[in-house]
Amino acid sequence: MTSLRRFYAAPEAFQGDKVLLDAEESHHLIRVMRLGPGARVIVCDGRGRQAEAQVHKLEQNAAILKVVRELPLSGESPLSITLGIGLAKGEALDTVIRQATEMGVKTIIPFTSAYSEKIDTARADRRLTRWRRLARESLKSCQRACLPEIASVREFAGVLPGPENAKVIFWEGQRAGGLTDQIEGPRPAAARVLIGPEGGFAPEEVAEARQDGYLVASLGPRRLKVETAALAALSIVQFAWGDLA
Repeated sequence: MTSLRRFYAAPEAFQGDKVLLDAEESHHLIRVMRLGPGARVIVCDGRGRQAEAQVHKLEQNAAILKVVRELPLSGESPLSITLGIGLAKGEALDTVIRQATEMGVKTIIPFTSAYSEKIDTARADRRLTRWRRLARESLKSCQRACLPEIASVREFAGVLPGPENAKVIFWEGQRAGGLTDQIEGPRPAAARVLIGPEGGFAPEEVAEARQDGYLVASLGPRRLKVETAALAALSIVQFAWGDLA
């Protein structure tokens, strides 16, 4: 089953036992993968539904699939992770989006802070569109069933509140005391993880997070790139509370 090609279709594209792929997914099926009628694939809606389907009909710019059987939920972590990530220059956040999707993150919140990149609304909207497309691509490759929600860019203060029962801010100024040194009590069902931009967090931001109930943890003595720090933090959290242990 894992050898079948995977495609994404929005929930509204599922109509009875038929699924209409959008132009991008149809192009990939028809022109790139060169799949024809009768070919078996897996299609998911990003909200937990996934099905084995058969290519039913091909039109010039559209592929219609027919659901053969529903498949059980797979690839999702028991830990609901919200990742707050500071805006960084270049393609760093593109990498973070891909890796966070692969690591089972449920929600991603980009934010601006004292040392982060500052962008205007129009550019933020363009990047958000790109990030959501990258998440869909990663969803298929990592065989998840649920697409992470990627929120609009907000200020640092707006990323602090949340219902999670475990909250961690990883700070380069915390040279000792990793997360495992501070874990106590039962395993949480949800965690909020904050990673700073290229310049890290300002001390007053860390103090604000601490007042809001965050654990302040170290990622070790080496200075990490944003994308490396995010992957390391998610690996630690998934190992401690999720499905990597």
